[in-house]
Amino acid sequence: MCCNGKWLFYLFVCLTLGSIAAQAQGPPLPLARVAAVRDSIGRLLAAEPKRDTTRVGRLNALAFILRTNEAPQSQRLARQALALAQQLKFSKGLVEAHFNMGYSFRALNQYDSAIYYSRRALDLSQFIGNRYTQTRAYYNLARIYTEQGNYAAALGPSLDGLALARTIHNARAELFQLVQAGRIELALGEYTAANAHVFEASRLVPAAHDPLGTGYVQFALGDLSRQRGQWLAARHHYAQAGASYGQVYNARGLLPVELSQAEMTDRLGEHQAARQATYGLLRRARTTGTPEQVAQATLLLAQTWLATARPDSAHHYATLSLATAQPSTLRLEARDAALVLAQASNQLGQGQEAYRYQVLAGAYTDSITGEATRRRVAALEAQAARSRQQIQIELLTQKARLQTQQQELERFRYRQGVVALMVLAWVVLMSSGYLLWRYRRREALRQEALRTRIAADLHDEVGSMLTQISMQSTLLREGRYAPAQQQAYLDQMAEASRRAARQMSDAVWSIDARYDSAASLLDRLRDHAHEVLPPAGLELDFVAEPTVATVPLPLATRQALYYIYKEALHNVVKHAQAQQVCVRLRLLGQQLELLVHDDGQGLPSAGRRGGQGLPNMRMRAQSVGGTIAVDAAAPGTKVVVRLPLR
Repeated sequence: MCCNGKWLFYLFVCLTLGSIAAQAQGPPLPLARVAAVRDSIGRLLAAEPKRDTTRVGRLNALAFILRTNEAPQSQRLARQALALAQQLKFSKGLVEAHFNMGYSFRALNQYDSAIYYSRRALDLSQFIGNRYTQTRAYYNLARIYTEQGNYAAALGPSLDGLALARTIHNARAELFQLVQAGRIELALGEYTAANAHVFEASRLVPAAHDPLGTGYVQFALGDLSRQRGQWLAARHHYAQAGASYGQVYNARGLLPVELSQAEMTDRLGEHQAARQATYGLLRRARTTGTPEQVAQATLLLAQTWLATARPDSAHHYATLSLATAQPSTLRLEARDAALVLAQASNQLGQGQEAYRYQVLAGAYTDSITGEATRRRVAALEAQAARSRQQIQIELLTQKARLQTQQQELERFRYRQGVVALMVLAWVVLMSSGYLLWRYRRREALRQEALRTRIAADLHDEVGSMLTQISMQSTLLREGRYAPAQQQAYLDQMAEASRRAARQMSDAVWSIDARYDSAASLLDRLRDHAHEVLPPAGLELDFVAEPTVATVPLPLATRQALYYIYKEALHNVVKHAQAQQVCVRLRLLGQQLELLVHDDGQGLPSAGRRGGQGLPNMRMRAQSVGGTIAVDAAAPGTKVVVRLPLR
């Protein structure tokens, strides 16, 4: 049974140590568990005296557990862990031992030693890459400097610790760093920045899962409300802080927040309640507290008595407060105690003593104001120097980033250029192929239309003449006509043959590229007019503007104009019974205008049937995008043709 009990004890201790190892860098143990765990680890350390890394870990774990309520014992354990870790050259144990030493010295207000061990913890944690302990060391340094009033020195560790906590995404570390940054800003009078930091920390409370962190945030919110003169809100926050602290602190650790809560009660005019609470706090402060807490408690009692018209009691407790504050250089408490003594002495009719205390309070005020100004200036200078340093670092970082981006941009541009060239080549190739296809298709359609038009012209003009010649030659071969009549038919056949040859010549001319000029067209128009008009007894008046001969003419325009011109002259010869024909050609913008005007009797209401006549002329003009207008009212007929030059 004894053996089983021993094994159960060791099992309990192992499970407890596992929990402690998990919490060694996290929230403190609840106060209810501290005693049991302390006794368990103590028995285990006594039962297993082997000096190894496991013992270093247990010593550090126990020192960490006791840090909040038993700072002297925590420091002794941390010293043992430090000595053994140095002997074993155990880096991780050295980091935790130095941190615990720095924490315990801070709790005992031994700031020089606290700074030394905290800096060593910072250096060692950086060396082994323990970034969480690095943030804790930053926090410890910032808090030490803040408690000393050295806000210039506190700024650097505070900001570095906050940046690192955000980098490692640790809500608890970030919460403490934010509150500490807010306290520094509050001490420097930067109330907006302080409020922003503490408010941001309050949003991390659910994620931190730490009653100590919750109390820390509520305490800071109470100080902010106190600074704004919101006594009721401040007391509420102090009460919330006390409720959270009560889970991890003993009576000694709760003294600061309870003193602040009692002061807010006095500020709210509840002097008797504040006095009753402060009596108990004073007894605890004299037993386990610090001189500062004793001075604060006696000062608060003096203020409650002064507010209730008891200058004798106020004088008594203010004298005790001043006597405690002066040797400890607690200038704020000493100043306030001197002010209470001045008022109490005045109410007691001790004018000379009241004046002496008033002068003393003024001296403390001047000293505090000067020191506060000096500290604020030093902090602002440190902040400016840090800002300049950060700007330089950011500039160098930005420069390096810019160079990297420039290189990336150049590579991207090169790749983009290659891709663009490939795309451009592909587009050019596809466009060229498409344009070539369009060109070939357009040429094919043009040639097809040209062949169709030539075929139609040959069919209309030459075909009918050849048919006439064929029929007449057949009749002559049969010998049915008299010699005189045969001669007449032979003359007709000869004339038809000449006209057919002329039509063939016109068809060949219209498609010959050598004649794609206005000068060639003018020659052809004159020749044709002289061939058909004088034999019919008509005078010709042919005039073309000089500029017409210089313009290039598309093939289709040249063909259409020539055939319309022939048809117009044919109609004049056949129908007009005119004496004179006027032909005019001129340029009209981007169009070529042809005017054929006779002095005859005008055309009949409809042109000839078949492939000739006015419908044929309009069709030819429209086929090339032109227009034709015919004015057939007597005297004479006027035909105006306008065809595009492009």
